[in-house]
Amino acid sequence: MDTSGAALGGIAVVIPSYNRRHLILDSLESVALQTLQPDKVILVDDGSTDGTQQAVEEWKRSRAPAFELQYVYQSNAGPGAARNRGIQEAAGCRWVALLDSDDIWHEEHLARLAEAVQSNEEAVAASNELEERFYSEDGVLLTSRPYVFSPELVSGRLKGPEAFRFIGPLTQATMIRRDILLKAGGFDTRLRYAEDKLLFMIVSTMGPWCRIPGYPVTYRNIVRDSGNSQHQGAKQLSDRPHQNSRLAYARLLEQGIGNFANSRDPYHRGVRWALWKAWYRAGRHLERTGHYKWAAGFYRKAARYRPLSKAIARCYLARVKFCGAGRGGSGS
Repeated sequence: MDTSGAALGGIAVVIPSYNRRHLILDSLESVALQTLQPDKVILVDDGSTDGTQQAVEEWKRSRAPAFELQYVYQSNAGPGAARNRGIQEAAGCRWVALLDSDDIWHEEHLARLAEAVQSNEEAVAASNELEERFYSEDGVLLTSRPYVFSPELVSGRLKGPEAFRFIGPLTQATMIRRDILLKAGGFDTRLRYAEDKLLFMIVSTMGPWCRIPGYPVTYRNIVRDSGNSQHQGAKQLSDRPHQNSRLAYARLLEQGIGNFANSRDPYHRGVRWALWKAWYRAGRHLERTGHYKWAAGFYRKAARYRPLSKAIARCYLARVKFCGAGRGGSGS
């Protein structure tokens, strides 16, 4: 089986970066070490001010990678917009492999993804497993957390949004067909959080998603001292999402996959669960912040997809809290 990039119609790697000069070269080196080389790498600099361009150009001259390295600079617009720019620049390649500017691929990453999609001509995406590693600013490994695919995921028995009930989107470990990314609308820049989750939910309704166990991608988290601003671009040790984005996420997910709620297509499995969860979590956020009337409305939306769920009870509870709080305060 020919699993070369040419046989697949071309592979482009898209890397968004913002002030990651201290990490980006490790990511590029992990691409240069791939046993299957991509056709091109598109690095979208999202307004960096730390000399990223100079560092990348010096690496390119000294390393002379086998792939075409395209450097694109844009004003800061966020990672979703940067990835979308990279996807647009990837014209001519059938597949887009996503990598973040602080993460590292195993040398067999692209080869394994290519083999998987070559074995399934209908595949729209493929992902390897991932290991999240937390480092101190001086490079000491503090702890790690693996993201391992279950046998049901590997076998393909779990399809569509149903597959995300057990493990979330692993963006930097995933390769997606470019035409599918464009059809799905790319990364929604209206979201400040979970734009990758929204896109992946939509993509999952479009066809088979291959998941390959073993040889995980290294997802690096640099844990900052709160009093040290040296690495403004580094991620912190926190699992708390941007809470307000849950409201927008629920609405956008409804727009993206709501029409499939009653579909019997095997790749629409889990659509009702995904919509229920999105509306329910948004309602919980509103309830916790004292917006009881709004919360009740979101719980009602959740209950449309799982009528016997706890959303019904929380809806009534939120209404009781709203009545108790009165109409002049935070219950609006």
